[in-house]
Amino acid sequence: MFKVKIRGIYSTALTQLLMDRGFKIVQPSAVIKERFNLKNPSQEPPDLDIRDRMDRQGVYATGSISALHLLTSTLKSTLDDVVIRGRIPREAGGPILSSEEFGNSPLKSLSETTFTINIEFPALSKRILDSIRRRVRPTLDGHHYYKACGRRISSLLEMAERLLEKGYLQEEVEALFKETIRSEYPRVGSIIEIEHVKIDGRCFHLGVPRVLRFEEETGVMRLHRTFTKKGVYDGLKTVKEPGDHAVTDLKIGGWSLRTRYFSSKGVYKGTYINLNTPVELYPRGIRYVDLEVDICVWPDGKIAEIDMEKLQERIRQGYLSERIEPLMRRKIKEIMNTISLDLEKDEAALTIEES
Repeated sequence: MFKVKIRGIYSTALTQLLMDRGFKIVQPSAVIKERFNLKNPSQEPPDLDIRDRMDRQGVYATGSISALHLLTSTLKSTLDDVVIRGRIPREAGGPILSSEEFGNSPLKSLSETTFTINIEFPALSKRILDSIRRRVRPTLDGHHYYKACGRRISSLLEMAERLLEKGYLQEEVEALFKETIRSEYPRVGSIIEIEHVKIDGRCFHLGVPRVLRFEEETGVMRLHRTFTKKGVYDGLKTVKEPGDHAVTDLKIGGWSLRTRYFSSKGVYKGTYINLNTPVELYPRGIRYVDLEVDICVWPDGKIAEIDMEKLQERIRQGYLSERIEPLMRRKIKEIMNTISLDLEKDEAALTIEES
């Protein structure tokens, strides 16, 4: 039985999940001690120490090789879109990738047999952790997502969940909470960020798009960007010229971003559909993890899926759960079945007028 110490916004859900898998909770916080009725909990040193990342989008876990293996297998079997950054050797003294080989978020060795890994919980993982937490405490839908928002939204969430604990109806509390935080979020005309997070941990900010359309009830959003430099559009391999602009359609909670590119004169240059973890909307903008699979549409009618092998390689490398591949294949099939060049061109005309 491995001993684990857990702190941070994911502590209740992870405590329940890891207790279910046979971990022993040590050095619990006062809150965890009360919530799980842990009488005289052990103060032994942990085999595994879990705490929040600074951005609250996941956790760091430091521990022995065996404990980390059990943790990662537990997370991958439970959370469809969890991202594990860092490699654990099969045994003490085994090979470890260097930071140059492993990107921005390598596994860090603290001693010969103790390592730290970086774990990200994208949208779907947060939702599953919500459901696990709900077994322990009254929990609003989106609890971990709202906690990751930080500051005022996180504080208001705590107030709302205290109402749940007092017996108020969940539907009423959620409606009041969402209305209270509504002003914190972007609206039509807002300039937002696109946090395009790579599987290896690198984060790219894709320009400063303006919100053209946002339907709060459905989560449908349309963004507009204008380019000022020459380049090449990824995937399409089409020349990007100053004055070109892009219109991106997405849905909050959706698994893709669909971006159409146009020249300064409104000539359609192609469509690039990015497959990613479900899109999350934060006060500053949107965030997702790019799953490295894309669909491209060219003006001549050619349609192609690209880079599925990159996703498969990331799964083999241990970054992702095998559960993600069948999800991606279903999403790709859904998208491919709805693409029509005529529709693209018709929508392009409407988009040009709107932008």
